Amino acid sequence: MANDSVIPRTGELRSILDEKLTALMREMQDANWAAEEVAFALQAVLKERWIDKAMALRAARSNVPEDFVSDGNEG
Repeated sequence: MANDSVIPRTGELRSILDEKLTALMREMQDANWAAEEVAFALQAVLKERWIDKAMALRAARSNVPEDFVSDGNEG
């Protein structure tokens, strides 16, 4: 994963996400879901829906030459 120096405001973003995920974990535990079950379900959803796509985009961006100029016909 990217470190904080690569993505601006990552600390702020992590703080926001931590607050929201903590609230979700509490809500799910109040509904009698074990924290471990919720954590692994979150991990699965993030990987399946978001992380793989983000990693693929990062890899694609890193393979584009710095001096590349789009003419709009790449697709």
